[in-house]
Amino acid sequence: MLNPSVSQLSKLSKSFLPILGTILLGNICCITPFDSPPPSSLSFCRCAFDWQQSCSRSFHQYAVQWPTQALNWSKRRQAEYLAGRYCAIKALAAINPHNPLRATNQLPIRDDYSPQWPQGTVGSISHSHNQAIAIAAPATDFVGLGIDCETALSDSAGAEIASWVLHPDDLNCKIDIAIGYGPLITLLFSAKESLFKALAPGHKSTPAFGDFLASVSVSRVTAKTVVLNIEVGLNGRRTLKSPFEPSCCEPSSFELSYSIDQGLIMTMALLRSHVPELL
Repeated sequence: MLNPSVSQLSKLSKSFLPILGTILLGNICCITPFDSPPPSSLSFCRCAFDWQQSCSRSFHQYAVQWPTQALNWSKRRQAEYLAGRYCAIKALAAINPHNPLRATNQLPIRDDYSPQWPQGTVGSISHSHNQAIAIAAPATDFVGLGIDCETALSDSAGAEIASWVLHPDDLNCKIDIAIGYGPLITLLFSAKESLFKALAPGHKSTPAFGDFLASVSVSRVTAKTVVLNIEVGLNGRRTLKSPFEPSCCEPSSFELSYSIDQGLIMTMALLRSHVPELL
């Protein structure tokens, strides 16, 4: 019977590292982080990642295609991309488990740096600090999805970006919960980011996010949702350009889900295919 020494075991374990790789991703979960039950056709995947464990084998280890752009990325950026794409692939596979996403069909990077979702699907990816999350659904059920996660800001950090994030009407929004100033600014920013992601695929020319922020206001924050209002022309077409003249525009409201978990704020925008103003 063999009885290898500690040093022999150490050498043996190191020899297997190129095969096993390092543990970059953890706490992989495919359950919604939001309190409200999601539509049955919507799938989630969320994970934690340790960018310091990222290495040249990580993409192969987690079956995520290596993008050529990654050659110029930092180790942290590579880990963020890998974690986000891994979650997206898992979420897409859950839509139709009998026809999983093929390696040749993974989400390449578009010219505007957004992910190219497979034909017939919509989705969204986000990451913050050491967390990544993705959602996906059939395009027959939704015209756009937006997900965002942010680490809650301190009150002082929130004050530094408030003038950029807030619309003048946000000062009059109704807030039904007790929440600090920094987390509130983070929540409103995240909600607007999610809505921006959900709306962008439906428009040939997407405005800069800063211009979008200037056209979106918040009317209410409840324990589970944020209500955003975006101005649209009276002809029913959304221009998504700022500023809008109040006299020729009318608001269109969107209710977004959100959750706050140990300092991580997540928001989600779901745009169903039957919403007429999105066509």
